[in-house]
Amino acid sequence: MRTTLQCQTLLQYIVEHTLSGETSLLRERVIGKEVFGRRPDYEPGEDPVVRIRAADLRKRLALYYQSLSSTPDVRIDVPSGSYRANFIWKESEVETAVSALAGQELQLAAAPPATASTSEVAAVHPLESAPRLDRKVHLTIVPIAIAVLFLLAALSVALFLHGKNDRMLRAVWGPLLDSPKPILISIGSNAVYRVSDDKADEYSRENHLENSGMEFFPHFSSTQTYGSTGLQPAENSFVALGDVATVSEVVATLAHFSKTFQERFPNDISFAEVRSNPTVLIGGFNNSMTRELSRNLRFVLAARNRIEDRNQPGKVWELHASTDSHDTEDYAIVTRILRHDEVEPMIIVAGMGQYGTLAATDFICQPKSLDELSRSLGGDWQKQNFQMVLRIKVIDFKPVSTSIIATYVW
Repeated sequence: MRTTLQCQTLLQYIVEHTLSGETSLLRERVIGKEVFGRRPDYEPGEDPVVRIRAADLRKRLALYYQSLSSTPDVRIDVPSGSYRANFIWKESEVETAVSALAGQELQLAAAPPATASTSEVAAVHPLESAPRLDRKVHLTIVPIAIAVLFLLAALSVALFLHGKNDRMLRAVWGPLLDSPKPILISIGSNAVYRVSDDKADEYSRENHLENSGMEFFPHFSSTQTYGSTGLQPAENSFVALGDVATVSEVVATLAHFSKTFQERFPNDISFAEVRSNPTVLIGGFNNSMTRELSRNLRFVLAARNRIEDRNQPGKVWELHASTDSHDTEDYAIVTRILRHDEVEPMIIVAGMGQYGTLAATDFICQPKSLDELSRSLGGDWQKQNFQMVLRIKVIDFKPVSTSIIATYVW
């Protein structure tokens, strides 16, 4: 492995992200950019550097393990067709001991019970009446006991982490979960135009697309007017895939705590309902409720590509969108407002785009990221309102990392 720095770097990258569970970073396009310095929009089909180096890595790993005189405690394998690491552990002495003891127990259970006369039983010394363990069996009890202790310790750690995870989630979601009322989930709808039925039917007949229903893209000429195209706004009809995934993440979190909820479009929720029910608003510019209820807060979505800090005039975070379809970043604002003046608590997750909304929701629904949230907010934030601004890195149409760049607690 010393002969190629690229193989070493690739192996280190694969192992680190496999252990951390960041499977979204173990895709060919992402590895090409992060390990081999390719552009985010490069085409793996035209530049197979990742596949070539991965094949070289597998060959070198195989040669390395063949050169060893004894089996290592753990062997690292990168299966063909995958960029995730497999860890193959050497069979432990504990497993061998358990198997040996299990075999002896089966033999003892199969043996017929011994018989003895009354006189023979009376002749046995009291101390000799206790069963004597075979030395081999006796020695296997020690590693088995150790294994049991390890299992109990692992179980205790798992239960502790499960409890810690729930505590961290409750630190964010507790004000909404503790309300006896169901949570309202308002999801934004994107601005979409569709061709009217009569124009779509006319176009499909002329272009022989009758079997396509309404799912095709009409080609308009440059001389057509807006009215002649038959375009009509399809309000509250279409939702971005990222926002759908966001709702799924929120619903999974609420279901974990057996909390009831209702999903509604903004035009189907009144402000009176928001005041009297705990609410989650999903979406930024595409959610009218978000725009209205957050406009007087400190951090606001001020323009298509900008977040402003209203307490510091001139302080902004701008999104520099890519010139092609490959977005490389996004921003989002997460807001939690506690119950006050008979108004129920609220959480607002507002990304500039769908990637920002999805990544921000993952951030407050995944216990592993809540430690960072707690460190950033500090103090007794669990009992206070807060806002935070997040920067999201986007690769291959997926958010891959999220960082806190500003916070406010009141």
